[in-house]
Amino acid sequence: MNRQDARSVGELLLDADFTTRQVLMDVTGEDAPAMLRTWGEVVQSASELWASLPQPVHGATGPIDGATMARLESMSQAMHRTQVRQGWPGDGPADERLLHVAETLIRAADLIQRRGGHIRPVDPEVRADLDAARMRIMHTLYVGAHGVGVAARHHVHDVELSTRGKSSRESRGVPRGQDAISRLAAFEQLAGAYVGNRFARAAQGEQVRGPYGSERLQQALIGWDIQAHRTLAATPTAANLLLASRTQAGIATAAGAILHAGARTGHVDTHAYQHRLAPTLDATQQAWTHVASRWAEMTSPASRTDLDLVHAAGELRAAVREVAHDKTTWAGPDVMTGRVDLGEAAQHLQQALSAAVDVACVIRDVAAQDTNLTGPARAMSHRANADIDRATERGHRGEDVVWVTPGDVYANRPVTIPEPVRAGLVDATDTLVRTAGNAMSAAACLDRVTQDRPPGSGQEPTSPRSRRHEGPTHIAQEVPRVARP
Repeated sequence: MNRQDARSVGELLLDADFTTRQVLMDVTGEDAPAMLRTWGEVVQSASELWASLPQPVHGATGPIDGATMARLESMSQAMHRTQVRQGWPGDGPADERLLHVAETLIRAADLIQRRGGHIRPVDPEVRADLDAARMRIMHTLYVGAHGVGVAARHHVHDVELSTRGKSSRESRGVPRGQDAISRLAAFEQLAGAYVGNRFARAAQGEQVRGPYGSERLQQALIGWDIQAHRTLAATPTAANLLLASRTQAGIATAAGAILHAGARTGHVDTHAYQHRLAPTLDATQQAWTHVASRWAEMTSPASRTDLDLVHAAGELRAAVREVAHDKTTWAGPDVMTGRVDLGEAAQHLQQALSAAVDVACVIRDVAAQDTNLTGPARAMSHRANADIDRATERGHRGEDVVWVTPGDVYANRPVTIPEPVRAGLVDATDTLVRTAGNAMSAAACLDRVTQDRPPGSGQEPTSPRSRRHEGPTHIAQEVPRVARP
C-alpha cells in the first residue's frame, strides 16, 4: 500500500499530541526502559521542528523566543549522557509510541522546510497559528515527559519489590531510576510553565482550511477498512489487533457525534437516531473498547504495529477531526453542517458500520483459531486467574491448573495464551460481533438521507436523550490502550 502522508502540519501536531495522551493513559514499569531510550529522540525532533517554524517578528518577547525549547533540549542531552555513562537502561527496543511521536514531528518539520518558505509571521492570523503550533509542540513534550516519569516511578517501585533483600547489583536500577524521575520532573515543570493555563486560548488561533465536502472522510474510511483486512490477514499480532480494535471504537464514537449533528439538523431521522442508532453505537463502542483492552494485555514494549495500519489510522483520525472537531472539542451541529453535507457523511458512516461487522468477524476468528497468539507471562497469568475466578463465581469450577510457570512469570517471557484467556477473548469477540451487527441493522435508516421535513424549515428536532451525545467525548481520549498488568 502506498503510505504517502497527506496530512497537514497542524494535523501531524495533533497526532503527536494525541499519541502522548494515550501513552500517559497506558504506562507500566516495564515500559520505562524503552521509553527512556526513546525520549531523547522525541525532544530532539521537537527542537528541530521548533527551529523550522518561521520566527516571530523582530523585537517580539516572551516564551516563544525559543529559550524554553533550548533549555529543554539541553536537559534532554544531559540526561542522555548520564544514561550512556551509567549503562542504564542500556541497549534494547525503543518505545513504539514515542518513536511514532518523534517521526511525526520530523515529518512536520520536513513539510515546513519544503513548503513553508513563503510564510511570513506578519499577519495576525499567521502569528496566532504559529503560536498555536508552538503550544502544541510544547504540550506534547509536557504530557510526554509526565508519561515517561510515571513509567519510571512504576519501574522503580517494581524493582524495589523484586530486589528486596538481594544484592546491590540487582537493585542498582533503583537509584538510577530515581535520578531519571527527578530529571523528568524538572523537564516537566519547565515545559508546564510554558503551557501554563494558555493552552486552550492558544489553540483557538489554529487556522483550519476545509474540508471541502465529505470525500476525504469517505476515502479515509475505505482506506482504513482495506488496510485493516490486509494487515489482519497477513500479520494478526496482538499489536495490530489492538490498533484495529481501538480505531474501530473511534469510528463508532465519531459516528455518534456526526450522526447526532445530523439528527439535530434534519439530515438523519431524529426518532431513529434517538431510539435505535445512539444506543447501538454506544454498545458497539464499548464492545470494541473491551476487546482492545484484551489485546493490550497481550502486547509488550517490544511489540510493533504494521506501519501501513498506523498510517491508515492516522489519516482516519485527521479526516474525522476535519469534519467533527472545533479546535479542542467536538464541533457543534451548525459548524459541522457548514463544513460537509451531513447526509452524505451519514451514508459513508453507514458503510463503515457495515464493514465493521466483517472486521469484528475476522478478529473473532483470530481469537478462536490462531495458535500463534502469545502474551507476556505475568499479564497472561493475571488474566487467566481472573477469568478462572470469574467462572468460579458463576458456578463453573474447573480443575486446578498452573497455566504459566513461575519461571516464565519471573522472567516475563512471551508465552502461548492460556486456555482461560482464549475463552474470555472469544466471549468478548462474540459479543463484539453481535453488537456490531446490531449497529449495522440500526444504521439501515441512514439510506434515507433526510427526513420528510427539509433542513432549515424552522423546526428544531428534539434533542437526543442519549447521555453520550449531550456532550461527546473527545476522540483523542476515547479508546485508551489499557495498561498491561
